[in-house]
Amino acid sequence: MFQRKDLDQKLIEKALKNEAFREQLLENPEVAIEQEMGMKIPEPMKIKIVEEDPQTIYLVLPYVPASETQVELSETELQEIAGGGTHLGYCPPRNTTPGYFGC
Repeated sequence: MFQRKDLDQKLIEKALKNEAFREQLLENPEVAIEQEMGMKIPEPMKIKIVEEDPQTIYLVLPYVPASETQVELSETELQEIAGGGTHLGYCPPRNTTPGYFGC
């Protein structure tokens, strides 16, 4: 099984050396990759090939699954974290000394 960077590098190298492969890669990337790599592209996956020109630079950002992105907290959750709500383990202060907040 190829790592993504290895796959990219192999396809780019072949496209630079073989104009017919380059054209096929641009016109029908799934078929070109399947034939070159001997592997089937899974049905829901799409492949887009973009050819750079001297005036344009492309930056491809990797996919980040939703579980790895920052989740925004609700107002209630923010209040609980900030001490605005009650939660298990809460104990009122036993000591009445000003400034003492322990259990």
